[in-house]
Amino acid sequence: MSAATCQRLASVAGGVMLIGSAFNKNSSNRFLKAAVGCFLAYKGIAGKRTFSEVYHSIEKVAAGRTLNIRVSMIVNKPREEVYAMWRNLSNLPLFMKHLQKVEEQDELFSNWVMEIPGKVGTLQWHAEIVKERYGEMIAWQSLPGSSIDNAGKIGFRDSLGGQGTTVDVVLTYHAPLGKAGEQVARLFTPVFKRMLEEEISGFKDFVETHQTILIPR
Repeated sequence: MSAATCQRLASVAGGVMLIGSAFNKNSSNRFLKAAVGCFLAYKGIAGKRTFSEVYHSIEKVAAGRTLNIRVSMIVNKPREEVYAMWRNLSNLPLFMKHLQKVEEQDELFSNWVMEIPGKVGTLQWHAEIVKERYGEMIAWQSLPGSSIDNAGKIGFRDSLGGQGTTVDVVLTYHAPLGKAGEQVARLFTPVFKRMLEEEISGFKDFVETHQTILIPR
C-alpha cells in the first residue's frame, strides 16, 4: 500500500470519527468538529470526484449503519390507558421480543438488554427519557458509551371519538464506530427491520387484552 493511500485512509478515518463525535449530545464545538470531519473525509475520498459525489458516498455508508422504524396504529383503548401501558417500560419486552428486559432505575433512567437474532448474544445500553408530556408523548435516547446508539419517540392521539388512541412510534438504531459497530450494523437487514415493525405493531393486541393501571399526573 502506497504512502498516499495510507494518508487518504487515515484522513477518512479521522473525518468519520470527528463527524460521529459531533453528533454526541455532550460534545463541545459540534459544528467545528462536523466541519473539520467532513473536510477530512472529503480530502481522503475525493481524488478527482466532486464534493457532491463524495457526499453521497459518505451518506450511503452512514445509511447502512442506521435503522429507522416508523409504525402507526389505532388501539381500541382510551389514550391515558395506552400511555400508561407504554410508560411502564418493563412492559415493552412482553410484546417486543427482541428486548430481553428493560429495568427502570427511576422515573428517567433505565437499563435495556436486546437479544441478537439467532440468540448469539445480547446488546446492552442505558437510556434516559429526555422529553415527556403526560398522555401525549414520550421520547428517550441511549446514553453515551452504549453498545448501540438508539432513540425513540412515541406519540398518543385521541381517535374513535375518544374511545381509541392513535399511536405513532419512531425508533432509530445507530451502530457506533469501530469494529463493534460494524458487527452491530450487520443486524440492520430488511428482515430485522420488518421483525421490529411487526413486534411494535403487537403493542395493539397487548394493550387491548391487558388491564391497565393508570399513572397519576
